[in-house]
Amino acid sequence: MATISPELTDLPEQRVIGVQVEAPFDELRHRVPMAWQALLGRAAELPDAGATGFVEASQHLGGGRYRETVGVLAGADTRVPAGMTAVVLPAGRWARLVHDGPLAQVADGFGRLHEWCTGQGLTAGDLKLDTGYTADGGGPHLLHVDVPG
Repeated sequence: MATISPELTDLPEQRVIGVQVEAPFDELRHRVPMAWQALLGRAAELPDAGATGFVEASQHLGGGRYRETVGVLAGADTRVPAGMTAVVLPAGRWARLVHDGPLAQVADGFGRLHEWCTGQGLTAGDLKLDTGYTADGGGPHLLHVDVPG
């Protein structure tokens, strides 16, 4: 597995349009794949995934609950298809890492980002963004964790 070392970057506001799931952590492993299936079944209704591919945005809501949005990055003026939602990730500083390995190891990449932040004296926030999904699951992923303040 090839990975590029973590680094800090500034990102503009990001808007994700897609299918959203809110659930306790232990339910995500069942509910998120269903959200992906629903999204891919309606992919023709979404803007072109372009260079970023499909994405997954995650927010830890506290109390063991998470909000996961699977979809595409889109501009502020992009229409949201019926039954889908839009979530806005604020502009700011993010830690990022390129993960070019098995999809099952993406979570390890996020863990590595959190460890890197701690080692740099930074606090990782509650937001994550994973870009690079394809309909067949292949390709490298660009993983981001927000670094508030």
